[in-house]
Amino acid sequence: MADEHTLLQAFVGDWSAEGTARGVDLAGTPWRSIHSARWHSGKQFVVQDERANGPFDTMSFLGWDQERSTYFSWSIENHGYNREYLLTRDSDTWTFTGDQERATVTFSEDGRTQTHHWEFRPDGEWITLCDRVARRVD
Repeated sequence: MADEHTLLQAFVGDWSAEGTARGVDLAGTPWRSIHSARWHSGKQFVVQDERANGPFDTMSFLGWDQERSTYFSWSIENHGYNREYLLTRDSDTWTFTGDQERATVTFSEDGRTQTHHWEFRPDGEWITLCDRVARRVD
């Protein structure tokens, strides 16, 4: 089995994304963002910085938690929210599971495209929050 840390390499790089963001009213608005993910020193954790329209800025940390035997992501954003997600991986699809939000991120076979589907549950029922496709920027 591959070392858990090396599997996070899929996220590393510079990305440009487009899609649709939704809110509680389900009205879709265009989503555009850029994000950059790099290894933190030691190659144990990936640091990802995202800048989206709105503005909506997010900093995330992805890694492998040896004590819990699971992947995780900690995320903070400029509106004061912070989230922890537990991650699972099935082939090219990563699932992020949090208390109020969840997502699937599927990588293309060549690793140059990420397809994101985010959901949240404002009133206890899961609804679409955002759909976007990120493409690697060379």
